[in-house]
Amino acid sequence: MQVGLEAIGVAVPDTYVELAELAMARGVAPGKYVDGLGVTRMGVPLVDEDTVTLAARAARMALESARCSPDDIGLLVVGTETAVDHSKPVASYVQGLLGLSTRCRIFETKHACYGGTAALQMALDWVRSGSAKGRKALIVCSDIARYGVGTPGEPTQGAGAVAMLVSDHPSLVVLEEGKTGVYSKDVMDFWRPLYSKDALVDGHYSVQCYLDALEGAYRAYQEAAGDVG
Repeated sequence: MQVGLEAIGVAVPDTYVELAELAMARGVAPGKYVDGLGVTRMGVPLVDEDTVTLAARAARMALESARCSPDDIGLLVVGTETAVDHSKPVASYVQGLLGLSTRCRIFETKHACYGGTAALQMALDWVRSGSAKGRKALIVCSDIARYGVGTPGEPTQGAGAVAMLVSDHPSLVVLEEGKTGVYSKDVMDFWRPLYSKDALVDGHYSVQCYLDALEGAYRAYQEAAGDVG
């Protein structure tokens, strides 16, 4: 059985800040932001936009692209680190906005940038196991990144959502089974405590943590996939 992505959807705010202009306002060379980050614009959500509305927009685009009925969705997972409620998951709100069936498993995953990937990997296994019974999984990654004004993290802010329709009819991408690499470690390079709307980060340490995780995950992938160079 081939399993992968049947359709995708993307949602970003219509409003944005030019990073070159932000750099000049902060007294730094525009290239530090534009070339250093590889980004030209920073998405800024309006007061009526949050992770729920962005997720719903992206999800609806994916469903419409595949001409998929809401009743065809048997699993909905939203990966986010910008929840709108301490108890009710973003996925629950999205379920209501899309009109998904009550016979649909829904929940939220939180693990910084890995939350959406974890949801995608679980959805792939859900389809492969036969539990889907012909239905599809809808995985959405939705976030609004915020840092303090004038902090080193300020130019890395943004907002957006990506939705992926996972099924056994992968017209876009087929994802291999079992060939993944895993690396995890408890570190304090980046976090956002409940009392704060802004993230806290140790930039240089965070980059090193990312490189360590990349190396560790790739080594694990080599072991799982065999000789891949």
